[in-house]
Amino acid sequence: MALPEAAMAFLSAMEARWACKLFDGRPLAAEEESYLLDCGRLSPSSFGLEPWSFLANRPGGQAREALFQACFAQEGVRTAGLVVAILVRRAEAYDPDGPFVLQRSNRFPGGHPVFRADFIGYYDYLKASGRLEEWAKAQAYIACANMMTAAAAAGIDSCAIEGYKEDDVLAALGASPSTWRVGIVLVFGRPAEPPREKIREGLLEISEFR
Repeated sequence: MALPEAAMAFLSAMEARWACKLFDGRPLAAEEESYLLDCGRLSPSSFGLEPWSFLANRPGGQAREALFQACFAQEGVRTAGLVVAILVRRAEAYDPDGPFVLQRSNRFPGGHPVFRADFIGYYDYLKASGRLEEWAKAQAYIACANMMTAAAAAGIDSCAIEGYKEDDVLAALGASPSTWRVGIVLVFGRPAEPPREKIREGLLEISEFR
């Protein structure tokens, strides 16, 4: 059975994506910025809570230099056409009876009462194990992966930045550390270095059916 054309185009984008560490500094077009952020927005999240906020930064200015320093002076941050920090809310936001969960849950069929009944057991488990913020940060990686593949499909290169000083990233973007955690930082743009070979294990080496 032949895969649909859209599936092959997606696979091609996956194969084309690589971790670009140095960009040419040119800003992205407004349409490209919106496209990337929309791909993050449309990403799935646990319970559909969308715990994130996407804070974007264009080239130039004090905020960009502060982000560069906060990310251990990685040149990809300084030279990117767009930097996006995916922030996630702190543990207190996920209280099943709190305002954030109330707002999000009222969008779904049955509203808050139905959502709460479904959510409360998992929330209690995460809270008891001290994993609420770990769980929230994991959602940022879903959006991150979608945005990087979407970028490759549009001819834009990218890199995920996991090395950063969290409080300094939040300060650079004017985000309160009492409300937000940094899930991950992403950089996008046009490369100023040649693509590197994609190194992956073969499919049979890393997958099996049981």
